[in-house]
Amino acid sequence: MSIGNIGRDLRQLKIWLAYGSELLWIRLRMLRLDAIAQLQSIIVLLILAVLVGAMFFLGFISLLFGLNAVLEPETKVWVFFGLAILFLLLILLLTIVIVKLIRKQSQFMTQTLSAITEDISYLRGGSHSRIDGEQ
Repeated sequence: MSIGNIGRDLRQLKIWLAYGSELLWIRLRMLRLDAIAQLQSIIVLLILAVLVGAMFFLGFISLLFGLNAVLEPETKVWVFFGLAILFLLLILLLTIVIVKLIRKQSQFMTQTLSAITEDISYLRGGSHSRIDGEQ
């Protein structure tokens, strides 16, 4: 190894560290922003779910009391069991929607994490490639 090669390798290492640290800092800031946005979305979803649940139960109890007063005994059985089946199907549908929303939110964080992994692997292998026009 000559002194020229050592100097060139040190320059490449310096450039690699400078660009790598900047890139990693930017990616980590993006990951932080994604995490904050995802946390805010989850909090809003939970608050809305609690409010919707409370309103649903209040309305449903009122409906059941009203139907109990109006319907004949034979009809009550079919109506109440039919409502139970309907609401079980709605719960299944809403669960599927919630899972899709959560997966959609987690895609942003997954993309940022995979980009960080790609950057690190590029930087590890990038020391042998040309950096900033050098050979």
